[in-house]
Amino acid sequence: MTATLAAGCTSLGKPSPKTRTGAATVATEAPRTETATVVAADATFASSYAAFRTFAKQHVAAMEARRRNADPGTKTGRGNPAPAEAEAPAAFARPPSYEPFETYGSQRAEAVTEAFFKGRYNRSRARLPENVEKWRSQPDIDNPGPDLANFPNSAFTLPAGHAYVEFVPFTYYGTSRSNPAQYNTEFLLRYGLTDEVELRLFGNGVAWQGGGNSAWGFAPIAFDTKINVWLEKPDYFLPALGIEAYLQTQWLGSAPFDSGTQPSISFNFDQSLPFDIDLEYNLGVTRTQQTPGQDEWEFVFQWALQRDLFDKDFAVFIHGYYNAMTLPRLPSSQAAVTDDQTQDAVGAGLIWTVDSRFAMWAQSAAGTTRNSPSLISSVGLALAF
Repeated sequence: MTATLAAGCTSLGKPSPKTRTGAATVATEAPRTETATVVAADATFASSYAAFRTFAKQHVAAMEARRRNADPGTKTGRGNPAPAEAEAPAAFARPPSYEPFETYGSQRAEAVTEAFFKGRYNRSRARLPENVEKWRSQPDIDNPGPDLANFPNSAFTLPAGHAYVEFVPFTYYGTSRSNPAQYNTEFLLRYGLTDEVELRLFGNGVAWQGGGNSAWGFAPIAFDTKINVWLEKPDYFLPALGIEAYLQTQWLGSAPFDSGTQPSISFNFDQSLPFDIDLEYNLGVTRTQQTPGQDEWEFVFQWALQRDLFDKDFAVFIHGYYNAMTLPRLPSSQAAVTDDQTQDAVGAGLIWTVDSRFAMWAQSAAGTTRNSPSLISSVGLALAF
């Protein structure tokens, strides 16, 4: 039995117990068979175990002192100082670190969120504090993008001191029950007064009207302004908001295209949807001339869905409007006030961003009511300064 115990102790790297032979005491030692690696491992374990026992004893003593209503470092009821709170050895004072897992999880969550809310222009992100200086420093035709390309207008404004020139040399409106065909050369001049306020000047330019009383002339101009109220907040599914108001005047207008002084106001929204789709929609009211001398307020709504086609330089969109576009681009209705004046159209288009300063587009839409132009087609371009 003694030999067996000695052999077991030897296998643990400890000297064997002493055995008695007669009156003498003899130390018996078994041959050493463990490797250097095992010795090092056992030494590390023994050191950690000793530290753990010391820490455990101190921690239990401190808990016992607190149980007896004695704070660490004070006298107990028996007059003995309570042991101080033990400090855990560095090897096991903290639980295993999960920081790599947390970091990976956060990165994946950000990537999924980015993909879910990714918009074509990332226009809200460009205005965040860490990006705003870059947005202000250089012209960018993508941010906020042309407004004449589709029926609604964006919620975003130009940075202070920057300008856009948008020009549509070809815009054709087909005949409807209340209007003859019309051709316009629309333009929109935009200037960033501040990062949130944009000054704008719009007009249908040189215009031609068909029908029995065909005529050439110049359409009146409209003074417009747009204010960006807040940026998109995807965490709350809250779209970006802008407020736009214009006043169509009679200045420079030829008689066939003069529909009086008409105001309008709209709330412009931009929201990023899944699958890299941008949603743009406007809600507002505008006053139009139904017949000469007869004005009427009406609710207007415009919308557009846009997505990149091949890469960020090409995008396709579908769009539509109810009653009117955001800007006074449609021919004035000449039907009797008692008739249904509802206008609707739905169409599609393509935007090509040639470089950071230049973009081109084309679109075509069809009217869905008898008072809507049968066809609305346009080709335009925009320059950023």
